[in-house]
Parts: sequence; C-alpha cells; structure tokens
Amino acid sequence: MEGKKSRHYRDASDTLLGLYSSNLSSSTPSQNGYYGSGGPTSPPKQPSVTFDKHGDTSSPPKNKKKKERGGYRVHRVSYTAQNHVQVLFRTYASAFPQVIPFVCANVVWTLCVYYMKRLTFIDLTFHSSVGHSFMGLLVSFLIVSRSQISYARFMEYRRHLAASYQACRELAQYTTVYTFQTQTEDAAWWRQEVSFRIILLLRVTMDALLWSSTEREKWEDEYFKFNREQDGDKEDSRVSKHFLLMKQLSHGRRSFIDENFRAPVNFAHILRQVIMEHPHYLGYTMPTNEYRDLLRFVENFINAFHGFRVLVFTPYPFPLLQMTRAVLFFWVYTLPMVLLKDYRLWSSILIVILVTFGFIGVEYVSMSLDDPFGDDTNDVDEHGMSLLVYEDIYLAIYRTDGPDAAVSLRDRVLDRYRQGRELDCYRDDLKGYDIWEAPEWWFEQKQCDDSVDTNAQCQ
Repeated sequence: MEGKKSRHYRDASDTLLGLYSSNLSSSTPSQNGYYGSGGPTSPPKQPSVTFDKHGDTSSPPKNKKKKERGGYRVHRVSYTAQNHVQVLFRTYASAFPQVIPFVCANVVWTLCVYYMKRLTFIDLTFHSSVGHSFMGLLVSFLIVSRSQISYARFMEYRRHLAASYQACRELAQYTTVYTFQTQTEDAAWWRQEVSFRIILLLRVTMDALLWSSTEREKWEDEYFKFNREQDGDKEDSRVSKHFLLMKQLSHGRRSFIDENFRAPVNFAHILRQVIMEHPHYLGYTMPTNEYRDLLRFVENFINAFHGFRVLVFTPYPFPLLQMTRAVLFFWVYTLPMVLLKDYRLWSSILIVILVTFGFIGVEYVSMSLDDPFGDDTNDVDEHGMSLLVYEDIYLAIYRTDGPDAAVSLRDRVLDRYRQGRELDCYRDDLKGYDIWEAPEWWFEQKQCDDSVDTNAQCQ
C-alpha cells in the first residue's frame, strides 16, 4: 500500500517547458512609446477587429482561422455532487480501482475457508463472534480517527498553499503600486528583479514539496558530495569556494532533504535584500510603512513555508499508522471465519465484499490525503497553480512598465526553466559566485564612501 508515487498528468512535462509552448510576439509597444518615462503619451495602434451579428469580436478575415494554443493546463478533479451516477461510477481519481484487489482477495479467502471446512474437514471458523465484534469497534475508531487527522492535515496543506500564493501576488502588486510613478529604467529593472525573485522563491518551494513526495528514497543522500561529471576535476573544479566553505560551516552531514528545504529560506533572504536595494534604483528611500509592507509579504510566505516544513517533517505517527493497518487487515481478513459459522456462503460473500470495500476504501482515502503533493490524480497541482501566480505577476509588470518588461520577465523565467528543476538551479547557484556576492554598484558605493576625493567625484 506504500511505495513510490505514480505519475499521471505530468508525464509529458517533467521539465515543465511545455507550460510555455506558445511564445509571445516580440513586436510589442516599446517603453519609449505608450509606456515612456514621462508617462503615457499616445496609445498604441490597436489591431483591426470585426464584430459578428451577436456582438462577438473576431479577427480580420485573413486571420480567421483560429489556432489552438498548446501548453500546460492546470490539473483539477472536478465533479458534480448532485449527479449520483457520476459520483458512484466514475473511476478517474477514485479509490475504487485500488480497493477492488483487496475485495477479490477476501472473496477468494472466504471460498477457501468454506471449502476447506466442507471438503477437508479443516474448520477455521470462530465458534464465538464476541471478540471479533469488540475488535470491530476498535477498528472503526482507528479508521475514523485516521481519516479525520488526514483530512485536517490536507486542509492545513491547502491553507498554507493559498497563503503562499496570496503573498506572492500581493508582494508583486504592492511593489508596482508603490513605485509606479517612478518611470525610470533603473526603477523598471528593480521591479522586474523583485518579480523575478518572487517567482524563483515560489518555484523552488513547490519543487521542494514535489521532490519530498516523489523522491523519498533520496531524502538521506549526501548533498555536499563532489560529482566529477558535473563539477569537473577537483584540481580544475568549476565549483566556487563559497560552496566548499558552506560545507565546512555545517555542523554535520547534510542530506538532500535538509538542503532542499533550506533553498526557500535562502531565496527569501535574497528577495529581502533586493527589496532593500530600492534606494539605489528608485533614487529615493521608500516610506518606512511601504517597504515594511513588502517585507511583511515575504514574511507571510516564509510562515506558510514553515507550515509546509512542519507537516512534511512530522508525518502521521508511524506507530499509530502501523497499529491501525495491522488491526485493520487482521480484522478484515478474519471476517469470513466469523460469518461462515452462522451465515450461508453467498450471504457471507456479500457481507465480506461490502465490509472490505468500505474499510479498506476509507484507509486508501486517508492515504491519499496524507500527501497531497506529487503526481497522483488526487494530488494538488501546485506547479499548475503557480503558473497562474506567474501570470498575475506578469500582468502587474505589464500595467506598470509595459509589454516589453512583461515579455522580458517571462523570457527570464523561461531561461530558468530550460536550466532544469529549480532545486537543481539552486544547487548550481550555490556552486557559482553571484548568489554569494554583493552587486557591483554596492562595491562602487563603498569605494565612494571610503575616499573623500572619490566620494566627491561620485556625487
């Protein structure tokens, strides 16, 4: 009943490049036109649009043929609760296919017990059903308690997910709203950098959650292990000294699960630094309440992330899970030994089918709720919903700095996707230099502050 999670709806998009299969046109209005530094001047020329008799818009005749856009669709399990036929007989995202083998096995076991008693005089039935009935009460209590705990954990996961998405959207919108009046090239770059760092933070968090669910067998592999194929020879290594020093600073052996869940914390620190670099790019210091609002949204995201971390590192207690599973299977598969004592064969088989189907089915539902991240049909499509957040961020940049800025941001995100999973990109960042060192303008400013003559020239 345990094991590596299966893959269903993400098979064709492991790298998630398929999400952006359609490219935006590069012929968009420039910032010197409609979105100039001095504000709007004249709106861009709109493409010709025709209306049909119902008032719907359509393309000009020469472009009448509509092309279907490819890409990634957000995976959702939708159903109509009022449609009893759909609810009862639908197999997609259902626990029925997983439960049926257990039902068949118990039916076969029931037939074996019956014919062993009848043909070979080996009687495996219980002479009294009192103990089995009391054990049924224990099984019912354990199963119901487990399902309630699993559902509570599932909803807590979902609340943290919603909080992280909201924090990213709010941070991008507040960043653009607080600074939209500053229409300079540096200000536009700073807004794009903040938005880009928001997307990286969200993406690495979702990657960490997905990785923790689908690659549990790699949790305890050593993280700071030298890889000759990726890093080259130790004498001529491409790995920066910072990566090796970070290994020396650790207090012990660090596994992949440790460092993968450290990645969002480091990305949040970089995002905070970028936010506090705003005086250099905006030309002024934002009011205290404004930049504290931006930092507060980062804090809200990190609070949600730590909620994820608690749930991932504190799973359903194993002793309780083991005891529930053992008692459940023992009770379900000894049920034929009780029923065949007082009931006929076909009556016993019918009861065995219904009881096995109900109790094993509830256990499988609890298993599905325990881990909502992964590639099963009932798992949350955290990456798909993240794409909607990306697009909301693009929209905020589009409305503030124009289409070119939005397309540029989207291209940066695409380049990051082409490099691989964000966790792999993060590992490559650790092996580089940019993530460890301050920006060049900071060193220039420091030189200006250290020298009176230089400082005068800088001013």
